[in-house]
Amino acid sequence: MKKDFDVIVIGAGINGQVMSLAAAHSGFSVALIDQNSFIENSLREFDGRAYAIAFSSVQMMKNLNLWKKIEGTAQPISNIKVSHGTIERGPASATLQFNNADIEESPMAQMLEDRFLRHCLIQEIKENNIIDLIEQRKIIEIGDKNKQKQLTLDNSSKLKTSLIVASDGINSPTAKAFGIKKAGWKYKQRGLVCAVNHEYSSNNTAYQYFLPEGPLAILPIKNNTASIVWTESIQNAATISEMSEAEYLSVLQNRFGDFLGKLKLTGKRLSFPLKLSISEKYVSDKFAVIGDAAHGYHPIAGQGLNAGLRDIAALVDVISCARERGEDFSSINILNRYQEWRRFDNQTLGFATDNLNKIFSSYDPLFSSLKNLGMKMIDKSNRAKSVFMRQAAGLNGDLPKLMR
Repeated sequence: MKKDFDVIVIGAGINGQVMSLAAAHSGFSVALIDQNSFIENSLREFDGRAYAIAFSSVQMMKNLNLWKKIEGTAQPISNIKVSHGTIERGPASATLQFNNADIEESPMAQMLEDRFLRHCLIQEIKENNIIDLIEQRKIIEIGDKNKQKQLTLDNSSKLKTSLIVASDGINSPTAKAFGIKKAGWKYKQRGLVCAVNHEYSSNNTAYQYFLPEGPLAILPIKNNTASIVWTESIQNAATISEMSEAEYLSVLQNRFGDFLGKLKLTGKRLSFPLKLSISEKYVSDKFAVIGDAAHGYHPIAGQGLNAGLRDIAALVDVISCARERGEDFSSINILNRYQEWRRFDNQTLGFATDNLNKIFSSYDPLFSSLKNLGMKMIDKSNRAKSVFMRQAAGLNGDLPKLMR
């Protein structure tokens, strides 16, 4: 096994695998390490997990030769409908409607099931043999060796690298080992995820319904199926999670309404805690964090994966350009360019989702009237809608090369 690499990525989730592929496609020698095994799981049942892949993220997957392999499983989103209300009173009068005609780049996003994306990534890595996979191994020590970083694994083998990239989750032990702290807080809410078959067609429309208990997203999947991402108070979420299938569906239908007809659960029901988490810094000498290891958001905007992919595209852009100019791509001065590019954008997204959740997770008649007025004004403004659409499509700001 090779012992010396340009880049070692720690954590083989979606972001870790994409980071490895993006770096390898840019000519870096790459190792991907995870304490678990790399499971090819395309045949498992749909468990409700799916992602709204923004237009810019689709462009990135095309540039990495991934999209053509999973395009057939994706469901384009043609429209987004946003409303607010209460369980007792139902939806308020104001709604926001967006469609692909509002921007030139379309579709604005595509729904992609987690199982198909993960299978595509691991197949690409294994079939092309361009990344060294090191699975079921823990890192027990990280130190310095001859101007590189040296990693010691739990089988006593030692690896050297110019750059370590941490992609090992929101509680990243690697980031902690490099002294990177996070700011943020836990929400008094939990996320609930499930998949449902519905009676009537959604017409490729994604729905976002804001309730005082928390937002409910209804995201279209192929064959009259929807991925539901649903937020409740911690107590309500615990109660709902323990319900029978019939009781669970009854609660969901009560919040959902009947516009898609009868609902039937398919796959697992999942629940997870919610927190806002922003790293105080993204880099150290010969080290960078990406994705959940760098930031975690409320799922209200569905941008978590897209933000991670943008981190990857920006980091690969920075280190590739540095190497082309003959610079030390893993030095702190170079890596600071990545931090300057991404940290402010991710902070802005984090606080935007936090405030959006606060605004809509409270019910006051006067405030509700103001929300109605604001939504009606935005809905009548093509320019305002275009700004929102371009944000959802991931097209605002300075795009890295991989996303063009």
